[in-house]
Amino acid sequence: MVERLGRRLAGSVLLWDLILTVVALRIATALRLSLGYGNDLNPEVASLPWQLYGFVVCVWTIVFLLLTPQRAIFFSTLLEAIGRLLAATGLAVLAFAGLLYLSFRDISRLQFLYFAGLDLILLLAWHLFVRFALRVRSYYGRQRRILIVGSGIEAQRLVHEFERKPWVGVQVVGYTSDAPLVDSQLPILGRIVDTPRVVREQGIDEVVFVTQQHEEVARLSLQLVQQPVMLHMVPTMLDLAFARTPVDTLGGIPLISLRESALTEAQRILKRLFDVVGSAVLLTILSPIMVLIAIAIKLESPGPIFFAQERIGEHGQRFRMIKFRSMYQDAERRWHEVAQRDGQGRLLHKRTDDPRITRVGLRLRRMSLDELPQLINVLLGEMSLVGPRPEMPYVAMEYEPWQWQRFRIPPGMTGWWQVNGRSNKLMHLHTEDDLFYIQNYSFWLDIKILWMTVGVVFRGRGAF
Repeated sequence: MVERLGRRLAGSVLLWDLILTVVALRIATALRLSLGYGNDLNPEVASLPWQLYGFVVCVWTIVFLLLTPQRAIFFSTLLEAIGRLLAATGLAVLAFAGLLYLSFRDISRLQFLYFAGLDLILLLAWHLFVRFALRVRSYYGRQRRILIVGSGIEAQRLVHEFERKPWVGVQVVGYTSDAPLVDSQLPILGRIVDTPRVVREQGIDEVVFVTQQHEEVARLSLQLVQQPVMLHMVPTMLDLAFARTPVDTLGGIPLISLRESALTEAQRILKRLFDVVGSAVLLTILSPIMVLIAIAIKLESPGPIFFAQERIGEHGQRFRMIKFRSMYQDAERRWHEVAQRDGQGRLLHKRTDDPRITRVGLRLRRMSLDELPQLINVLLGEMSLVGPRPEMPYVAMEYEPWQWQRFRIPPGMTGWWQVNGRSNKLMHLHTEDDLFYIQNYSFWLDIKILWMTVGVVFRGRGAF
């Protein structure tokens, strides 16, 4: 758990390391032209080709993945972390110098020295800031609340390891156990069978099973799947032999995550980067249209321009999804007027003749323009451009346990379900499409779905 958190944070640090390195190279070019040192240099000669920026990204990525200074921030002392960063930056600079000697030999030496110095200063300041921010968060920020299920020496060792790593930002609230604990300062909050109730009442974020009763773990996992809580287990040797998920260690104790994200770390970074850039660009381009939509909504009916509705996101976390208001103000109170059930008793919450929809809202829905404010959710990290549809809580509460697997990745503005039927497919039937997307995820599948979305939206088929 701690190791995996460190790896995820290290991935974000590495991404910003590369961005800052490219910025340093660009600033070095400007400094070489503006400062009065060295011989006069033609701006065309000082301007670096785009291929060189690509070489820098490749060299720094390889060196930093080998020496891992971005991980030293979390797992090493301050002196060792600074030393690791100096070594990695120095090796990358030397490798870059060798590459310049073999290719772009006309690059100014002073320009190269400016770049090396700036890069070291920016990266050192960034790493020190991250380390300081983690310490501040551990003392003043919201800590993730952890519940230990079980007892014994391993349970107490886990508590001790969490106490030794305050930067993780977690707090062990207590135990649920059927046996008394020896030399423990944390309370027993109930029996193991009471775990779902304790999780709900105590606002638990993560549960660690330290018990060898696999049937009980499986039963509790199914009960906890409807709550926004991460699940981990201390495995036996047999579990380790057949584990299909990555195994972390904490103080020498192996941990298996039972509710891990379906995305690898590389996939998550690429997806998030694409979401940030894409949502920012789209918000900029579409802002005039969004202003006109806001005016039309305000002129037709009283009420707010935007409509924020609670939805279920990744790992069951709830968030407020933003849309343009397409219904009258009292629509939420009148949802029972349109909510119907099919022959099997499954909830159907949409219909084509919904009396709550305004005339402007109907047109917005036909072109899916009411969804545009969700770009803000994407920018904030609550949603993705492509992913499973964010579900409404009252619909999710009627899910069967297997259907909650669709929350293993961030929800999306569009997805495989939307481009293969949209609202023509009943809400309870799109889970299979979401699971297909999760099991077959790739960056190129996202691009394909976005391209298909354009055609579906312009045809206005299946939306109401």
